Amino acid sequence: MGKIVLLDDLTINQIAAGEVIERPLSVVKELVENSIDAGATNIQIEVKNGGKTFIKVTDNGKGIVKNDLEISFERHATSKIRRIEDLEKIASMGFRGEALASIASISKVTMTSKTENENIGYKIINIAGKTDQIEEIAMQNGTSIIVEELFFNTPVRYKFLKQDSTEFKYIKEWIQKEALVNSNISFKLFNCR
Repeated sequence: MGKIVLLDDLTINQIAAGEVIERPLSVVKELVENSIDAGATNIQIEVKNGGKTFIKVTDNGKGIVKNDLEISFERHATSKIRRIEDLEKIASMGFRGEALASIASISKVTMTSKTENENIGYKIINIAGKTDQIEEIAMQNGTSIIVEELFFNTPVRYKFLKQDSTEFKYIKEWIQKEALVNSNISFKLFNCR
């Protein structure tokens, strides 16, 4: 019997997550960039314990339609490109469709979203890459993503994180730079206890 095997999807996703998500700042960066790409003019970021246990990014962007919520957690699912030629004219911050799948594979993610064309918003929960059914929810236009228990299923990655205050400092410094570059967007950052 040979020694080469195909890895299962869970293992593949956790390896990929390690490439994309190194620390809480990586989660904040990916989610805020998605908010910017969605045309948000208000972005609110809340973190607890330096982002290790709780990160929430809320925006007033375009939102995600109900039919796209579940597929948005799949690897390489993106609204930003359709074919190889699109790579030559990218005008967005992200396009690979790996961020949300990577984040979801190593945490508990709750996403709520509403577009201006829908009368109601929708909520979906994804824990370690497995999604729950979609529920209706009352909300404003835009998207809110809560990431809890980062690296809960990859403890070896968790133990390499710095102190809470240091992880928060990384997030704060990155948000300050984004706010300077995107002066047309209101950024609010909260360090919750």
